Amino acid sequence: MLGRERRVSISTGFLLCLIFIVGFIYRFVQLKPLEKCPPPDPWQNVTQQNQSSPAAIDLELQTLMRMIEWPEPLGPTDFESSTSPFKTEFHMPFPRATYYVGEYVEVFIIAQDHRGQPKTYGGDYFQAKLHSPMLKAGVTGSVTDHRNGTYTASFLLLWPGQVEISIRLVHSSEAIIVHKTLRNTRLDKVIFQGTINGSSRVLKCHVWPQSGPNVCEFHDPDSGESWYCEHQSHDPCGQYKGHLEGIRNHILRAEEHRLLSEKEKLIKSRVEPFNVLPSNKTDNRSVCSPGLPIPDPSGFYYQDFWQSRVCRNRAFPSPSAVTQCLTGKAIYLFGDSTAKQWWKYLIDFIPSLLEINLYEELPAALPGPLVAVDTEHKIGLHWQGHHIALTLATSVNQDLHFIATELDQLGGAGLVVVINCLAHYVLYPVKVYVNKLRKIRESVLLLMKRSPLSKVFIKSGNTGYKYIYGSDWLSLQLDLVMRAMFSELPVTILDNWQMTTCHYLHQDLHPAPVIIKNEIDLLLSFICPM
Repeated sequence: MLGRERRVSISTGFLLCLIFIVGFIYRFVQLKPLEKCPPPDPWQNVTQQNQSSPAAIDLELQTLMRMIEWPEPLGPTDFESSTSPFKTEFHMPFPRATYYVGEYVEVFIIAQDHRGQPKTYGGDYFQAKLHSPMLKAGVTGSVTDHRNGTYTASFLLLWPGQVEISIRLVHSSEAIIVHKTLRNTRLDKVIFQGTINGSSRVLKCHVWPQSGPNVCEFHDPDSGESWYCEHQSHDPCGQYKGHLEGIRNHILRAEEHRLLSEKEKLIKSRVEPFNVLPSNKTDNRSVCSPGLPIPDPSGFYYQDFWQSRVCRNRAFPSPSAVTQCLTGKAIYLFGDSTAKQWWKYLIDFIPSLLEINLYEELPAALPGPLVAVDTEHKIGLHWQGHHIALTLATSVNQDLHFIATELDQLGGAGLVVVINCLAHYVLYPVKVYVNKLRKIRESVLLLMKRSPLSKVFIKSGNTGYKYIYGSDWLSLQLDLVMRAMFSELPVTILDNWQMTTCHYLHQDLHPAPVIIKNEIDLLLSFICPM
């Protein structure tokens, strides 16, 4: 049953083996994850202090909100007035006889509602790609909203051969305004269950302040996180024991449900497949390193291999190639189930990694934290999910902490940190997400200062978030915020967004193994650049 406590039974022999293995790997991987590092001299980073002032925090939030502003419908928002994927179409205004690699092509999108009437305002969300199914090749397109019911999709031609264009209507502007309203005002669409010490009662909890006398506020002093639980008047506010489960409430009106239930579909194409001829373009990409700008598109698939346009990435086809890259490294993966896919890929791909799992997994529950070691190559692999604000079940026996708190305990040579923080926050106002990222960013800054050789990666969101409250549009908004907030740090942002958008397989929040392999290979290309 979800949320029920789990008891772990460990034999004496297994415990002795575990102590030996963990001690062995920590001896060679020179990290001190359980030892608090002293805080840096506050006078050495005046900029960081200024960024934490109330005025700077408010200014940053205003700037981020302006950056993700989205045009709203200027007419009726009923279903029949919304943009129809069956009536909307695109064509190529200026077709040519010859196209070459390195050139751009553009198509023109004309939106119409379900009655077949042209739209006179923008705000629809389209995803566009140019692809060659036979070559297993694909690249995302950039869509420009002209705010009058028309759009231009632009594509960079990156490989020779026959190509075709596909454009999908993800959400009409009328559906987006429903998502936006629910995100900003209907905080009751998701609640959490938690427990406190000394009581078996399950409490209703929230990540935003609650009013009333029967509310317990809990605060984590290390990360600065706060959350709030309702309790019965005769129950004291004891120490918070654990998060159990997130529950979604069904609050949609009939018309809202109809708008959000319309599945994304390809719009009609009036552009035939066309051939692209090769050119003499040279590879002028740089070595993979932190802080490189991310072009648009950031890369493309060819023969099922992601070719980054950021830097010279490469494939790691064998377990020996991966272990050679990760030898002497401690890799920490923080995030949700999409980051856990990376954990599973590495565990399955590298036979010498020994998984040490002290926590019995529950069906549909978040496991962990998880640890694996390779004593021969001195590799430590860790994965941990978010603490609080989860829509999955957990257990009070799990040892979950805030990402910021965990980062404050890390440092040393050979440290690799991957942070993924997005999918579980699409249901909240953007301010909640910004506050979360700000705390993580401050911890990353401190980590980079005390351990400048550490490599920190920010994993972008995946596309394919398809359920009644979830949405690629909501994910896109947070993805843009995340990139902006980490853009000036010496970290690497991995653009998994485009990698999950333009592949030939069906979009899925948890992508197929071939996409996971490409994501991991991109990560390894930065850890071990050519």
